[in-house]
Amino acid sequence: MSSTLIESAKILVGGELTPANILLEADKIKSISKTKPITHADTTIHAAGLIALPGLIDAHVHLRDLELSYKETFETGTQAAVAGGYTTVLDMPNTRPPTINATRLKEKITKAQGRLHSNVGFQGTLTTDAADVRGMKENGAIALKLYLNKSLQTFDSSDLNNLTIAFRAAKESNALVTVHAEDANTISRIQQDRLNEGKTCVQDFLEAHSPQAESLSVRTVVGLSRQMEARVHFCHITLPESVRLIRTLPNASCEATAHHLLLNHQAFRRFGTLAICVPPIRIEAIREGLWKEFVTGGVDILASDHAPHTIEEKKQKNAWNAASGIPGLETSLPLMMTQVSKGKLSLQRLVEAASEFPARIFHLNRKGVLRGGFDADIVLVDPKAKVTVNPTKFLTMAKYTPFKGMKCVGAAAYTFVNGTLAAERGRIVGPPAGRVIKSGSE
Repeated sequence: MSSTLIESAKILVGGELTPANILLEADKIKSISKTKPITHADTTIHAAGLIALPGLIDAHVHLRDLELSYKETFETGTQAAVAGGYTTVLDMPNTRPPTINATRLKEKITKAQGRLHSNVGFQGTLTTDAADVRGMKENGAIALKLYLNKSLQTFDSSDLNNLTIAFRAAKESNALVTVHAEDANTISRIQQDRLNEGKTCVQDFLEAHSPQAESLSVRTVVGLSRQMEARVHFCHITLPESVRLIRTLPNASCEATAHHLLLNHQAFRRFGTLAICVPPIRIEAIREGLWKEFVTGGVDILASDHAPHTIEEKKQKNAWNAASGIPGLETSLPLMMTQVSKGKLSLQRLVEAASEFPARIFHLNRKGVLRGGFDADIVLVDPKAKVTVNPTKFLTMAKYTPFKGMKCVGAAAYTFVNGTLAAERGRIVGPPAGRVIKSGSE
């Protein structure tokens, strides 16, 4: 049984950093103590000056692969994850082919086995077919995704009766519903009007994907969830008023991304369609309000919505034709650690948002906390590391970002996945040690 001693790291205890020695045996944390363990370890990592955090968990990642492997593969996506300090990611179902039933889910799991550098859980797509919902849940789907913008549609989600049937099926299977909250009818109406007028610039795209499109969808799902007492998680929320409404529900949670928390419309002036994502980056007043909600815990978790595309798919003269999405696995931690270094975010809040709360919301047992007996998923962070965001050095296949050139303080130094050293200062140093995580697994 292999063992690793992480010597003289600092860990968070009661909101304060304290020295500790962490002993890993096989894939578990054996002990955490102030004194050095008597047990001899096969490997020792001298971690003085580093902070040991529970491995980061990204609840919103697009690993692509399958027929979209020209954008990203299971290997490149999970390599980017561990380089960025993420030990577990949850993959979205809008792949090609999409994950819409148990058969597709099992195929994806089979193709991913042995190729993962981080742990991966797979989400299925919400449907009105109770048998499909039950089949995906029983075969390990971590959650079921509902795309109210109709980017992936298994039923007409603009019909409230259909939504009710789908939510009932999810509740009967005790499945968490994750929601892309943008109203498709609002978007398509404005988009068609702009196209009829020959308008194809980024501003036209932003007007179609308006704050109102998010607000309408959030209100719809909040009402439905309250009526049915269904568990729901709102993806990539951008509006502070959305957060406040979601907080009125006992069975709801939400996430925000680094690009929505830290960027405003100036990103489009610098990067044009490269900065397009859905929902889009908002104006400064909205960004500022969302940041306040995140810092104070109104927003439950941090997620990247890592969405890789080719440069050709992103750089389009016609904004309607540009692929939506921003890679984020390798930038989220240094961006947030920079906010910690500036005193704008507490380290405790970052750990809650990036590790502890995602594990709790998605029922990822023995993850998200540094504790004896828990999985040996750990990231050692160098709080003084100075890095400049350079997309040409990304491990993801998506070599672009609206954070290009940003100077950061703090980055992952070592990432352990299931007790195996997976990455060291941005380099892959270990074999694919990640596992497929299934709902209900111990």
